[in-house]
Amino acid sequence: MKASITIYSCTQFFSKKQMTVESFIEYAAKKGFEGVDLGYYWEDKQKELTQTPEWLRNSGIALSGYIVGNNFGAVAGTDKVKEEIEKVKLAIDEANQLGSKVLRVFAGGREGLSWDEGKDLICNCLAECTEYGKKKGVILALEDHGGLAATSDQVLYYITKINSSFLRVNVDIGNFWPYGEEPIKGVKNTAPYAAMVHVKDMKKVGEKLESVPVGEGDIDFTGCFKILKDAGYDGYLSLEYEAKEDATTGIEKSIKHIKKCLKEIE
Repeated sequence: MKASITIYSCTQFFSKKQMTVESFIEYAAKKGFEGVDLGYYWEDKQKELTQTPEWLRNSGIALSGYIVGNNFGAVAGTDKVKEEIEKVKLAIDEANQLGSKVLRVFAGGREGLSWDEGKDLICNCLAECTEYGKKKGVILALEDHGGLAATSDQVLYYITKINSSFLRVNVDIGNFWPYGEEPIKGVKNTAPYAAMVHVKDMKKVGEKLESVPVGEGDIDFTGCFKILKDAGYDGYLSLEYEAKEDATTGIEKSIKHIKKCLKEIE
C-alpha cells in the first residue's frame, strides 16, 4: 500500500474563514501531505476550478480525490431526484476537468425512509451516475456515511447490485462505529472494493463517541491499514479531521500516528 497521506477539506479551517482553497493547498504541502481531496468551500467556483491545477503544481502535491455532498435518500421517490442526479453528474465533470479519477459520493437518507423502501430508489440513482462516470473515466466511491449506507452490508448492497468497476467504496474508517459496526469489521468487508480511504479517530466517552486526533482514540489503525494492504489497496489515505482540538496541532498528531502505523505494517 502506498504510504501516501493526504488531507480531506478541513471544516475547521474553512468555517472560521482561516483559509481559502488556494491557501489550504499551500498548507497541505507545507505539512508534508502528498495530496488534497477537494470539492467544497469554493468562493468563486468556476474561476477557482481553472486555477486549481496551477495551485497544485506550484505546491507540488496531487489532487487525491474529488468530493460531492449529494443526498439521494432525501429526494428518493420525489420529483427532485433528477436535480440530485445532475448535481453528481456535474461533480463528475468537475473531477474530470481537474484530472481526478475518483469522486466521493453519498447514498443519503431521510427520516421515515426505511431500508426496504429506499435502497432500490437510491440504487437507481447510483446506477445512472455510475454509467455517466464510466463515460467520463471517473470512478464513484460510495462512502459509509449514515443514512441508508451506514454499515458495510448496506454499502455492499449497492456495490454488488450495480456490479460495475466504476462504483467502488470510500472506506471511511471512523464512520462505521456510530452505527454499531466495529471499524475493523467494516474495513475488512469493504477493503476489497476500496477506491478511497478516509482516516479519522473516535474515542468512547461514556456511552458516546467523540472525534479525536488520530491515535488518541480507540480505533486500531495498524490493523485497519494492514487489512487494506492485504486487500490490494494502493491508493491514498486521506486524513479527515473532525476533532474539537485545534486543527493545527491535532493534524500534526494525526500525521505522526498514521506514519507510525504504516511503518508497523511495512
